[in-house]
Amino acid sequence: MLRSSKPAASISQALLKRLLPPMMLLFVLGAALAYALAMHYANLVYDAWLYDSASSLAIQVQPGKNAPTLDFPEAAKRVFVWDVADVTSFAVSGSRSGLLAGRAGLPSAPSSAGRYRNARVFDASIDGRSARIASLTLPASRFGETITVAVGETRAKRNALASQILLSVLLPQVLLIIVAVIAIRIGVRSGLRPLVSVAERIQAQSHRRITTVSAPDVPGELQPVTQAVDSLLVRLDHALNAQRRFIANAAHQLRTPFTALKLNLEQAQQETTLEGVRPLLEQLRRSAERATHLTQQLLTLARAEPDAVDADQFEVFDLKGVVFAVGADWVPMAVAQGIEMSFAAESETVAAWGNPVLVREAVQNLLDNAIRYQRPVDKGAERNSAAGHVDIAVFATPTPGFSIEDNGPGIADAEIPSAFLRFRRGDQGGIEGSGLGLAIVQEIAASHHGRVSLRRGAGGRGLHVRFELAARPATPRPPDPGP
Repeated sequence: MLRSSKPAASISQALLKRLLPPMMLLFVLGAALAYALAMHYANLVYDAWLYDSASSLAIQVQPGKNAPTLDFPEAAKRVFVWDVADVTSFAVSGSRSGLLAGRAGLPSAPSSAGRYRNARVFDASIDGRSARIASLTLPASRFGETITVAVGETRAKRNALASQILLSVLLPQVLLIIVAVIAIRIGVRSGLRPLVSVAERIQAQSHRRITTVSAPDVPGELQPVTQAVDSLLVRLDHALNAQRRFIANAAHQLRTPFTALKLNLEQAQQETTLEGVRPLLEQLRRSAERATHLTQQLLTLARAEPDAVDADQFEVFDLKGVVFAVGADWVPMAVAQGIEMSFAAESETVAAWGNPVLVREAVQNLLDNAIRYQRPVDKGAERNSAAGHVDIAVFATPTPGFSIEDNGPGIADAEIPSAFLRFRRGDQGGIEGSGLGLAIVQEIAASHHGRVSLRRGAGGRGLHVRFELAARPATPRPPDPGP
């Protein structure tokens, strides 16, 4: 049963998800920095007011006979401490005289207090409320003792000013982020539009008409993708064309034996005597053999295609044993045609890496060509240029392989380059064939990353075929990824 899968997130959504967190982090960091700056400048403004207030009080302190005095009427005190938003407190005290004016218990400046001009400014708590205090010290040389003037104020106005500054900074930032998100979304969609164009060109492909998907408007980041797709489409087009040619050629080749079968059957139906039917039955047998052989060759060719061979099924096998076993199967036919066969090998065993079944098919096809297309000779004839012979040799160096040489009609030098083409048949002296034998051998060699070569035999007569396998890879081939 098919399971419904969740649709994959779009690239634009993925990009927004990756861009929004950093933007929000920057927004938070910006807000924190803006608040710190707002509080800093609010403190500067109100610290200046505290300093001015403390300086105004310090002017009112005058030296006295017994102790310093403060000329500060009650009306002036009420005006001094009056504030709509904050609570203002002050204290004037001497190191010997104690509190001269103001409220007692106002916190004194700690050693870590900051400086504003010649005053010390610090944070403290007054009646449980956060406050800011400026403390000014007057010299003892004038008053006979050290005089401390302190003015404190709660932080309501400071916090309000900092909040106003923060809001004036954050609101444009929020609007900027919203505009940035919209711009990024539009930009991402616009930037990804070439993907849609590439997808449309890929969607337009068909097995009848394959075109490239690369175009000048494709961004540089997509060029490797479109080039890889183009390469894949080219290989696919070649494979489809090869498949079309193969099917057309196979249909053409199969039409002949099946047409002969049909005609022979029709003629046999019209015959009334056994003597008249017998030659038609012989023709039927030969047509059936040809059709069976051609069908078997077509199946072998399809199985030997490099794309159809699974390298994971390769194994180490004895190449000499496979070649000699196939050769032994052909000895009776060779003897019946008066053809001598010889076997040679470099060593007792020749280890090779590949598919022994396909290698066996390659040997079968080469021996079929070597023996089938030789004219029968007298069995009593000595082995010479007039006698038929097939020599099989297995070698291990430089890479494992084998060679088969005969002294039959061979292939003309001009036809050797095209001998591996499918359904290509040279002058075979009236002997029927499919024209697939050498094509199958070449496909098997290619599927093993090997090679096969042809040349004239000894003395310029016959054909020498050399089939080489690739050496075993040093590391195992990784398995193909699943779908």
